[in-house]
Amino acid sequence: MRNFKNLVYIFILGFTSCIPYKKIDIQYIKEPVIKISPNFNKPLILINSYQNKRNNKKDRFEYAIDSLASEEAAISLKENLQKSPLFEGFDISIQRYQRMDSSRYIKPLAWSTVNSIANKDSVDLIISLEYIKIMELTDSYKIIENQVECFYGYLKVPLYCYWRVYDTQKKQILNGFLYRDTLIWDTTDWTPVTVGNQLPGFFNASAYAGSDCGEKYAQKIAPVWSDDKRIFFHKGSKEMEKASEYVVKEQWIEAAIEWQKVFTLKNRILNAKAAFNLALANEMLGKFDLSLEWLIKAKKYYPLSEIEDYQSTVKERIANKIK
Repeated sequence: MRNFKNLVYIFILGFTSCIPYKKIDIQYIKEPVIKISPNFNKPLILINSYQNKRNNKKDRFEYAIDSLASEEAAISLKENLQKSPLFEGFDISIQRYQRMDSSRYIKPLAWSTVNSIANKDSVDLIISLEYIKIMELTDSYKIIENQVECFYGYLKVPLYCYWRVYDTQKKQILNGFLYRDTLIWDTTDWTPVTVGNQLPGFFNASAYAGSDCGEKYAQKIAPVWSDDKRIFFHKGSKEMEKASEYVVKEQWIEAAIEWQKVFTLKNRILNAKAAFNLALANEMLGKFDLSLEWLIKAKKYYPLSEIEDYQSTVKERIANKIK
C-alpha cells in the first residue's frame, strides 16, 4: 500500500532588492481527474487482443497497426505512471490477453478471467486497455501557394481507445474511459507528398498514436508533481525579515508566528502584506480555505495588486483537490 501526502517542497529562493517581494519555486501534487484508491500493492497493465478473423492483406495490415499501437500505449502508460507519486517504486508489469469475444461492444472482462490473471502474480489492480483502433487517412494534391504551384499532403490518424481499471480484491471496476482524438501531419513540397517521405510512415504514426493514448490516460488517473511559483513580502519590519529566514528553511509555522506579530504595528499596507503571507503559509500547509480567508483579510487592510491573482490560484487548487 502506498500512502502520500500533498507535500510542498521549496527549491529556489530568489533574492531581489528592487521589488517588495521575493519569489519561490514550489512543487506540489496535482490531483487527477479520475481518482484511484492508493490501496494496492501490485498493479498490472493488461493489453486486450482480439482475434483477426479475416485473412486478406488489408485486414492483416490494420491488425498489425492496432497491435503496435496497443504495445506503445501500454509502454507509455507505464512510463508516465512511474513518474507519479501514487505509482512511484512499483514494478508495473505488462501482459497481453487474447480475448475470444468480439471487439464490437467492448464488454468488461469476466471476473473469472480477471481472477485468473490476477492470481498468477498476486495482482490487485489491473489497468486494462480493452480496445484500441487506429485509422490512417492520407492524400496529396496540387495547390497554389504564394502564386506558386506546389503539392500539399496530409496524414490523419483518428484514434479510439478504451480503458478500464479493475480492483481485483473488491471485484469492482473503478473506471471506464474512452479516449478519442485525431492526430494530423501535413506539409507542402515541390513533389507529391507521400507517407514515409515527407510524412511519417504508417507504423511510426501508429506508434505515436498509441503512445499518446497511454500518456493521456496516465494524466487522467495518476497525480503528478506540478511546478509553480509563489511570492511573499519580506520588507517593512524586523518581523517580516525574520519570517523570510524561516521561509528559506521551509518552516511555515515559525514564519506565520512572525507575520502575526506584524499586526501590532498598525500599518495598513504592512498588515495587508502580512495577511497575504499568512495566506501563503496556509496554502503550503494544505489549509486552502484558511488561505482564502487570509486573502480576504489582506484586501480589507489594503488592496494589493497581487491579491486577486493569488486568490484565483488558491481556488484552482481547491477545485483540483475536490475533483
